[in-house]
Amino acid sequence: MTLSIDRDQIIAKIEPNHERLMSSVYKNSAVEISSKYGPYTKIVDVYGLKILGLGDVGGQPQVSTEFLNKTAETFKLLLDPNAPGINKNFREKALNGLTSYNVIQRVGVQAYDAYSPSFDSGNISGWDEVNDNYNATDFIWHLRSSSGTYSPSGAEQITENIEHALHTLTQFALPAAFPDKMNVSSINGSATGISGDLYKAFEEAVENGVYDISDYAGANDGSEGFMQLLLREYLYCLTYAEWGFTQKYTEDKTLAPEWSDAHLTPASINRDNPIGHRIFEDYLSKVISKPSEARLQSIFKDGDLGVSGYQTGSSGTNTSDTDKENTTSNSTYVVLSGRGRTKLRGKKGETNFILETLEPFTKKNADLIIQFKGSEKDHILIDPNISDSLSSDSGISFASTKSKKSLKQLSQKNYDLIYFEKKGELFLNGNGTAKGFGETDEGGLLAILKGKPNLKATDIAFVD
Repeated sequence: MTLSIDRDQIIAKIEPNHERLMSSVYKNSAVEISSKYGPYTKIVDVYGLKILGLGDVGGQPQVSTEFLNKTAETFKLLLDPNAPGINKNFREKALNGLTSYNVIQRVGVQAYDAYSPSFDSGNISGWDEVNDNYNATDFIWHLRSSSGTYSPSGAEQITENIEHALHTLTQFALPAAFPDKMNVSSINGSATGISGDLYKAFEEAVENGVYDISDYAGANDGSEGFMQLLLREYLYCLTYAEWGFTQKYTEDKTLAPEWSDAHLTPASINRDNPIGHRIFEDYLSKVISKPSEARLQSIFKDGDLGVSGYQTGSSGTNTSDTDKENTTSNSTYVVLSGRGRTKLRGKKGETNFILETLEPFTKKNADLIIQFKGSEKDHILIDPNISDSLSSDSGISFASTKSKKSLKQLSQKNYDLIYFEKKGELFLNGNGTAKGFGETDEGGLLAILKGKPNLKATDIAFVD
């Protein structure tokens, strides 16, 4: 008989030891020197997000430790677990997304085109390897004049840090917490393949003259990446307006014409972009907190002054040495699927990989499960609602094979899941005993297990 587990019970299993888990997994590290990340020679970890500082490359000096600390403190303020309105479970999912998607925040000096040789020249050692192994959006730049003087206004550096930190969080953390509502992934690789409340809010803002995308026309290649760019910029503008930061911290006290100056308050946004106001209230503000203005202005002062005030440690908790010793070996982690192909990375201890996103079963959408270890009691938990062919009442029937011929034969038998161990491919059989796995909305490739580990029926369960 197949095991069925209540999804809330999985989260609840974490809650009694939530503070201990956070103290171990979501910690704030000190800046460390590292040779593991190509041109990036410094790293600081904030709640599972790796913040990487460029070294002395491309004619620019290395990122200073203090600026990396200022950037780390910016993320701590944005991800404050004790801020009003933050939802613990949604924040947990968001932070899991940062680690599952292997997200990095890149930090450099001055600007992308200030580096020579350029990063795209092929002459910066390790550049391509880092890009291949990690996910990232924009850089955060330590602003510096062409003469070499670090002398921006404090407000300008505040916006530089927060804008691009928001880009990283809205691209990776929010979709992990709200995979359907705040989706940024396309079902067909094009700009038209993205759906969800975020996309509806964006469309409404454009139609009602709140958000103007005309300046981006030259970058429009019709791709998923182009639409993701528009959505990231929209969320940044929306958030700055909702927080009242546009007139305080932007260089010209405005984001016009990209964002209308007539929509710089929650009330005006709710009037003409009500979907946008709702997604800010219901989703974004449950995970991302408004930073204290006093703290921002103490960190970033005119003339590159100010002090980070960054402190290492756990996520706002005090943990005894005994708790620290017990955390790693007894922890249970939850890793959630998202839109498109999501990298779900297991951790030391028991990991529950939850597959729950409703989308076509194609190779492009199949999640990549990394470091699955049955010996550590890892489980793949499947939402029965992902396909009409599944029913939690009857349980999951499972078969495994290393033969391609046997795989075809098994697909014509009444197994729900079939594991092709030779390639680590887990298939959902959506059409019973008929040939193949069914139409893409019925069945097909569900996940790929990296390393092709042994998978047993007892490793799989329904999550209700």
